[in-house]
Amino acid sequence: MNNTMLIRTDELERILLETAPRKAVQRAVDLIAQSIPSCSVTVMGVDIDHRVHFDTANGIPWSLLRKVEASFNLELPANIVGIIRDRETCFIEDVSAYPDWRRPANCFVSYVGFPIVIDRRVVSIINVQTSRQRLKPEEVDALRPLIGLISLIIARYLEEQQSANRENFLALLHETTLEGVRAASTMEFMNAVVGHIARRLGYQYIALFLYDDETESLILRAQKGYTSDESGLALSVHDRVGAVARAFRLRHTVNVSDARTSSIHLHGMPSGRSDLALPLMAGGKVVGVLNLESKKAGAFSREDVRNLTPLAAALGLMLASMQTKQLLRDQALLDGLTGAHNRHAMDEIVAEELERARRHGHDLSFVMLDVDEFKSINDRLGHAEGDRVLETLVTVLRKSLRAMDKVIRYGGDEFLLVLPGSSQQETELMLERLRTSIETQVLTEMGGVHCSVGIATVKGDTERGDLVQLADKRMYQAKATHRAQLGEAPGC
Repeated sequence: MNNTMLIRTDELERILLETAPRKAVQRAVDLIAQSIPSCSVTVMGVDIDHRVHFDTANGIPWSLLRKVEASFNLELPANIVGIIRDRETCFIEDVSAYPDWRRPANCFVSYVGFPIVIDRRVVSIINVQTSRQRLKPEEVDALRPLIGLISLIIARYLEEQQSANRENFLALLHETTLEGVRAASTMEFMNAVVGHIARRLGYQYIALFLYDDETESLILRAQKGYTSDESGLALSVHDRVGAVARAFRLRHTVNVSDARTSSIHLHGMPSGRSDLALPLMAGGKVVGVLNLESKKAGAFSREDVRNLTPLAAALGLMLASMQTKQLLRDQALLDGLTGAHNRHAMDEIVAEELERARRHGHDLSFVMLDVDEFKSINDRLGHAEGDRVLETLVTVLRKSLRAMDKVIRYGGDEFLLVLPGSSQQETELMLERLRTSIETQVLTEMGGVHCSVGIATVKGDTERGDLVQLADKRMYQAKATHRAQLGEAPGC
């Protein structure tokens, strides 16, 4: 043993001078393997969920270690379970006499497992096994100083890694908060967050769902790694299958470690094995779900969940705040009676559509529409009936127009219709159909409601100036003509 100890002392200096922790551990493992005949050594990491992974080895092929790793993660052998539970060295002098040895007894003669403990948890195990001669207690004791050194190196490395991970998550949380302040829309915010998660944490499959109260479903609003066809995907919150829906219903994180053994897993990608769904909460309600997937089993540990939970909480609060602000913004731009856009929204809508029409060379029509004899309706039937007429009119307009068209309450009983891509002729044909719909669907005790209209188009009008004012001017001309005709059908 004396020569061996001399070699160890010399090697210890090299280990202590090594600046890279992984290389230092490998040197120590090689030293142990050289010190004991027929010896093989491995360093096996143990995560918080007791899943194991081999980090360093000498004397055993990596191909074999990967098979052992997969077997251990299905069910840990009794000697490893004991080390993790008791946080003490496990020494088996005669493997053939150990009843719970996982492998055939003729593979190894002796085994010793040294736990590396941080914060009262086994984070790694140094496994030493011999294949031809037994280990003696004094040889195990002689290894302890070197094991202690390896433990310090690994502990330092893991603490540095944990510190770096914490800083990474804190940086991600800071970036997410900044995005919440500067993002112009919820969609912009969600897409930015997905990008930051991918860059900071290296996840390849990320999905952000928002809850839609009307359809009682979770709508995919931002994602990375999936096909573009998945955008807008809706998952019912009443589905019994799927980690996303389950996380919403239970209001807590759902971690599917292995899809092959899970009855609730819903594949979002080919060959998906792990699925982590975190509910995004605000005010006791779930506003959405952050979903992560991996092709590896057991990809998400309890430590990952612990680190991601503050991010999910921040996301939930920011999304709820943004949705509230958007609702208030929308309400401020909508007419309280009819739900049409109001005059505050008009300038932005008109400017935006004019710019789009000029940029793409498309036509654009403005229609000013006014209810004829509306004062008579109010005077004879009451203002409540007048309000009902306006509400019904806007409902008919929305049903008759395209989704891209805009209805703006210009004032009183006057409405501006903004029709992108519609020419003078197309607009006139549309208005003819609209006239029939209004006269048959907007009814009072005085009969069907009639309207006067004026049209102005980007390409069809040679007159210079404000097209909205031009449409308004033509509407009043049509109204004057209608009044002069003494009861003839209006020009709508």
